Amino acid sequence: MSEWTAALGRGIPGSRSANSPDRRLPRGRHDLPREFVARTQRDRLIDAMARTVAEKGYVGTSLGDVCAAAGVSTRAYYQHFADKETCFLAAFELGVELLQKSVAVAYGQPGRWPERMRRGLGTLLHILAAEPAFAALAVVEILAAGPKALAGRRQLLASYLDFFAAAPRRAGQPEVPRVAVEAVIAGVYGVIFDHVSTGRVAELPQRLPDLTYVVLAPFVGPKAAAAAAGLPASA
Repeated sequence: MSEWTAALGRGIPGSRSANSPDRRLPRGRHDLPREFVARTQRDRLIDAMARTVAEKGYVGTSLGDVCAAAGVSTRAYYQHFADKETCFLAAFELGVELLQKSVAVAYGQPGRWPERMRRGLGTLLHILAAEPAFAALAVVEILAAGPKALAGRRQLLASYLDFFAAAPRRAGQPEVPRVAVEAVIAGVYGVIFDHVSTGRVAELPQRLPDLTYVVLAPFVGPKAAAAAAGLPASA
């Protein structure tokens, strides 16, 4: 479990091995509550989905692959998920929920808007770098998982518009149009996609200064954006 999400009480999908000894249920008869068994199986399947998809891709992942990685029977699988897609979407939605909570907590700390944006963006990049399996699922393989997955991706990107609501408006300058904000978000996503898809997800935190500049410049100007990003004033 990443230090970035440990405070939330549940790791990002794929952060733990689904079939590690400490997560296995006892064989045969036992006194464990049915609800606990069901929750444990579901959690393991979600972790297994994230790790298997990261390794084999969504298209190359079979239901049997996920069950084997989770140590859960096919029969038990169908007690939780109707098919591969529903399990994938459950992993994506849970991971996004935890990711967004962490980003919101970082952004919500006191400070000026540029500082808050840098903290939120830094948290996003660090979580993705620390959780490569989920990063692969949520950033790359989401594109292969069907219309519902693509709708979830659009909704996620649209949610980042909220972080720009408190952006300052420079005196004498026109308001930054919504399409420009959408372009900024798409640009940041593009950099993240490039790193994840080429196996360089661990390098994402190193891009924080540059991406902070990209996010802030339209709102506070190049000089202030460079200062907030920790870049030379000539950036």
